[in-house]
Amino acid sequence: MNRLAARLADFVAQFEPEPPTPYVLRRDVDVTGVSGTGVVAEGAIFSAAAGSTGVTRWRGERGSTVAWDRARDIEPIHGHGGATRVVLLPVSAMLGALASVAELGQQGGGGEWARGWNEALRTVHGLVDRALGPHLAAAEEHATPVE
Repeated sequence: MNRLAARLADFVAQFEPEPPTPYVLRRDVDVTGVSGTGVVAEGAIFSAAAGSTGVTRWRGERGSTVAWDRARDIEPIHGHGGATRVVLLPVSAMLGALASVAELGQQGGGGEWARGWNEALRTVHGLVDRALGPHLAAAEEHATPVE
């Protein structure tokens, strides 16, 4: 495992067995005439280890925050018969994909394809480091040393 992949693994390990799942409430039809359409709220569903509870923060001038004992109740209460839906943002899957990309190796040889591949790989690694750098550094501080 290379350094970036190890840093990503340390980051994800902080949330064992799984991280919270962020979501948005996307409203296609404003049944009430109050909150409009598009993304009207954002929130997180906590892991099973944290009781599968959730929290929603409504956007807008009259925003409010709602805590849910059972996150599965969010859509039935605010869905208005399909006019609004919970759209999960699959953080775990995205981090897994990043870790897979981080494991990709440099290509040898001097061909144009290898140079392009290596340049793209360096770009991706740089983007991951810039976007997650502070979080990865915090994870490294709490990681178990490898012997």
